[in-house]
Amino acid sequence: MLKGNRTEEVGTASGELKKISDKIPLPHFVTEEAARICMVSMEKGLARRRPLAQIAASSLYAACREREVPATLADLSAASGVGRIVLASCYRMLVTELDLDIPVADPAECLASVAFRAKVGPKVERDAREILSEAERAGITDGVCPQGLAASALYLAALLNGHYLTQTGAAEAAGVKEVTVRNQFKRLRKLVKTRLEGTTRKKSPRRSELEADRSVRVEVPA
Repeated sequence: MLKGNRTEEVGTASGELKKISDKIPLPHFVTEEAARICMVSMEKGLARRRPLAQIAASSLYAACREREVPATLADLSAASGVGRIVLASCYRMLVTELDLDIPVADPAECLASVAFRAKVGPKVERDAREILSEAERAGITDGVCPQGLAASALYLAALLNGHYLTQTGAAEAAGVKEVTVRNQFKRLRKLVKTRLEGTTRKKSPRRSELEADRSVRVEVPA
């Protein structure tokens, strides 16, 4: 039977999980799995190395990844109040210490939620999906951040369609850093270089647009 401090820890962890779950609508099987991960973490003494708020938030993120439910680090960070970098570090600790079996995420599966947050149209999303397919055929999707790759494909598709989307906006929609989008964009644009250059020649951005968004000035190929 759990007694004393252990009972208090479980109660605190359960409260943290409920607080986060109230802000993010997650399936019941995800919250149940998060509670299990959280309990095992405490049994292994991981709560002595990290605050329970971090353990709870990262357990929920791990459960989402395990059950392939789309939720980004940014989503969990905003709901829990735990910084994204700290949350990512705690998540990696759980995966390592508990030997969690996390499926490799497919960038195409992340695309719909990223496109929704970025507020782009169906045509941009379809083109981004095709870019991801080309990238997979070219063998450049292995070992990269799936959310970052989805955001980069969406940014590239937006450029091709003349839709205004910054790298910052794409990164925020995917819950990743802007540098991740920038790096993956450099790889993806080689796949559609001819189309991208044609689009750039037909529709050059106005000076005011360049000043408003430096990422466009830097990233659009000459």
